[in-house]
Amino acid sequence: MGRSHLGENSMVRIIVAASAVVLMLGLSAAAQTDTFMAECQQGSSAADPVKSCTCMSGKVTGEVRADAIAAMHAMNTTKGANGGAPDPKTFPANQQKGLEALMAASGQCR
Repeated sequence: MGRSHLGENSMVRIIVAASAVVLMLGLSAAAQTDTFMAECQQGSSAADPVKSCTCMSGKVTGEVRADAIAAMHAMNTTKGANGGAPDPKTFPANQQKGLEALMAASGQCR
């Protein structure tokens, strides 16, 4: 009887742990989507920023997505030497790749 109870306890712990991981991953993806949309809309010059940013959000995925968000944030919050937008060439390489992904998506989402 002790072994059966112990086995059930272990399974419950495994299920709870797996559920927590899935929930965290889901929340992380949702938070990234919200951040992407916020940064994109803040810097957008599109006639319909929501439509454009939603389209771009679906195209900028995977590992480059976090870099794209960081690059958009830098573009939205940093001033360049002349008081305008910063020079993307001064961004770290990963953020430059993020900007490249954004530019490619922007061309597909007009």
